[in-house]
Amino acid sequence: MGTCWNCRKEVTLTKEEVKCDNCGEILTYRCHWCKEWFSVLDELTNEKRKECQACGYFYCPNCNVCGSECPTKEWKDVIKEILGEEIPLEEKSQKILTLIEDIKLNKEQKSCIRRVPISYAKGRIKSCYVKMQGFRVKDEEDMKKFEERLNQVLSVDLGELLSVTKSREKGSYGQEFRDVFNFATCLGKLKKVKKNKIIDGEKQELILYKRTEDGDCPYLDTKDLIVKVCSNSKCQIKKFPLSETNCCDPRCIYKKGKKKGEFRKLKLKISTKDICQLNRNHFQRGEDARVQSR
Repeated sequence: MGTCWNCRKEVTLTKEEVKCDNCGEILTYRCHWCKEWFSVLDELTNEKRKECQACGYFYCPNCNVCGSECPTKEWKDVIKEILGEEIPLEEKSQKILTLIEDIKLNKEQKSCIRRVPISYAKGRIKSCYVKMQGFRVKDEEDMKKFEERLNQVLSVDLGELLSVTKSREKGSYGQEFRDVFNFATCLGKLKKVKKNKIIDGEKQELILYKRTEDGDCPYLDTKDLIVKVCSNSKCQIKKFPLSETNCCDPRCIYKKGKKKGEFRKLKLKISTKDICQLNRNHFQRGEDARVQSR
C-alpha cells in the first residue's frame, strides 16, 4: 500500500502483487527512519517483502522499521511499563491480556473527511464498482444489481434521510446497501448524519444518510480500474490496451510444450490503483466505528 514513486497514484497491493498497475512500475519506497530507498520486491529471493500486520507498511530491509505511525510502538511501551511494575506476575499477565483485548476488540475504524471508512474507500467500493463494469460477476443480473441499488438511492428526494435497516432486502444484513451508501457518499449523493433515538429504553446515537448533491469527492478516481497484464513477472511492457489478447514482449514466448513459439495470453485483473486517492495517513480515527449504523 502507499503512493507509487513514479506516477504518484495511491495503490493497494494484494497477495504477491508488487507493481503499480497504473504505470507498470515495481513499487519503491523511502524508509522514514533510515532514509534509504528499497523495492517491495526482494531481488535476491524474487519474492514480495514482508508487510507489518499492524500498520500495513513494508519492513525496510536496511533497518527493519515499518510505518512511521505503527501502533506496535505504543503497544511495546505499554508492555514494558507493565513488566516494570512491582506487582504480582498474575496481575501483570491480566494487564497484558486486557491490552490484547483492547487491540482486538476495540480497534477504531479510520475514516475520510466525508466519513467513509478506510475499509470501504480502499477496498469494498472498488470491488463493487468493477462488478458494475461486468468484472467478476456471475451473470448480467448480478452486474446490474449494484447499479439498481445506486439508482434507488439517487431517486430519493433531496434532504430525505435513509438508513441501511429500512433499505436492505428482507432476510439480508444490509451489506449490499452499506456498499452503495458509502459509494454514494463518495459521489456526493449522500451525507452521513447523526441522530439520537431511544432503543429499548436507552438513548443511542445512530448514523443515517441524507440525500444531497455535493459533487464527487476530489479524491475519487474511477479511471482504469480494470487492466490487462501478462502472467510473466519478467515482462517489460508496462501497460496493455484492454483490446489486446496476447503479450508482445519477446521474453514472453513459450519455450516448450504445446504452446511453444506462442506469446502468453493476457489476463484481466483489478488494478492495484485505489479508487480513493486520499493518502492512507490522512484518514482519521473517529467516532463512527462506535456508533450503530441503522
